[in-house]
Amino acid sequence: MKEKIFTLKMQNYCCSQIVMAIGLEKLGIENPQLVEAMAGLCDGAKCGKMCGTASAAVCLLYLADAKAAQNGLAQEYLEWFEDSFGAMDCEELLSKGPMAKLEKCPMMVEATMVKLEELLEWD
Repeated sequence: MKEKIFTLKMQNYCCSQIVMAIGLEKLGIENPQLVEAMAGLCDGAKCGKMCGTASAAVCLLYLADAKAAQNGLAQEYLEWFEDSFGAMDCEELLSKGPMAKLEKCPMMVEATMVKLEELLEWD
């Protein structure tokens, strides 16, 4: 997983794009336009608000299984995210300075993908 995240990061993908690109691959769906559109969620929708990793994960949950997402799976993920990382907003998550993004974001993306695999029962 780390290699895939690193490869996508080297292609200038941000957190939300990486989550969606890996998720689409797991679902067997090709949709480069959706991956590009996910850039709008980067850096907390470009204003430090809800983390792009978290918001992209919710989008992916709805894409993979809208009924389950609506019936609590999305809420379960968001509660896990906040419990795991202590916040939902980029501004708060990355408040420890410029290096926080380089250190924390890849770890949050990887942990999120592991959690999504568990929630969606992917292999």
